[in-house]
Amino acid sequence: MNERRLSIRHLVHLNVDLYHDDIGHIDGNIRDVSSGGMNVHLFNSANLHGQLSEKILVVKPSNMDVLFNMQCLRINGSTISLKFMD
Repeated sequence: MNERRLSIRHLVHLNVDLYHDDIGHIDGNIRDVSSGGMNVHLFNSANLHGQLSEKILVVKPSNMDVLFNMQCLRINGSTISLKFMD
């Protein structure tokens, strides 16, 4: 794997809901997290390639009352790489 992160990855398996106004809700599972971002496996990634590039998504982990604004860096197959927004 071509490592692009500057921070150490921590393995996590947590269901998550991603939301964008134009696309709606997308279900996934967080695979790993670092201080800069996360990789999420999308349960249904069909038709998303190119639609989310550089877009800002709202990410809500299951069973948590927290929302993260994240920028889509890339989609590779069924995995989306997201960057935490400041």
